[in-house]
Amino acid sequence: MATAKLPEGLVPAGSSLSFTEDTVPEALQKEHALGPGHWGVLHVFAGTVCFVDLATGTETEVTAPDHAVIQPETPHHLRLAGPVQCRIDFFRKPDDDAPMRTPGSFAEAEVRQSFARCEAAGDFAETFYTTFLNASPAIAPFFAQTEFGRQRKLLRDSVYLMVTHDVSDPEMRALLDKLGNLHSRAGRNIAPKLYELWLDSICATVKELDPEWSQTLEDHWRVRLRAGMQIIMAAY
Repeated sequence: MATAKLPEGLVPAGSSLSFTEDTVPEALQKEHALGPGHWGVLHVFAGTVCFVDLATGTETEVTAPDHAVIQPETPHHLRLAGPVQCRIDFFRKPDDDAPMRTPGSFAEAEVRQSFARCEAAGDFAETFYTTFLNASPAIAPFFAQTEFGRQRKLLRDSVYLMVTHDVSDPEMRALLDKLGNLHSRAGRNIAPKLYELWLDSICATVKELDPEWSQTLEDHWRVRLRAGMQIIMAAY
């Protein structure tokens, strides 16, 4: 069924593409279910998606910026109600028998080296905020009272931690959970869609500063940072 929050301690296990009403796969609009120990979070960034829980017969309209949590082994399907933009993030139980690495861990060394090249080439945080604040008129109001000297340091340190630490590390997970609560609807009310603009702006910054930028490198940046974003977004 659809619920408001994920169980504590789950780790990211990948995500779908971002879909519109024209690209939502037909399979998602037919009966299906996640496997044992796997959860999903349906994020609706624009429009409305109807989440149909076939086990209970419950139909829930999920309207942007809301999300629905999908439990394991629950038969369900999506029904569209007009123009929409959405994505599904996936989570799973940690493996008790071995350390649980998350998507993007394979790119740690490559992205860490890229971040070092960016810092050598210019001011990462300054370049980022120039791009991010121009990405949408919805962003600037959140920074109206911001002291940007401190904010730039926080941004730089946060990106460094997300680059160098896997989200399964206990200290990193605690930080991400704290950020999720701080930026949730009950906190600063940062709509999940804005995190997509955040990631786009990070990648634009890397493209501008890293002399070894390539599309493959950008793809690795995206998969490296998305796991942390999933945890923060799911707390909304």
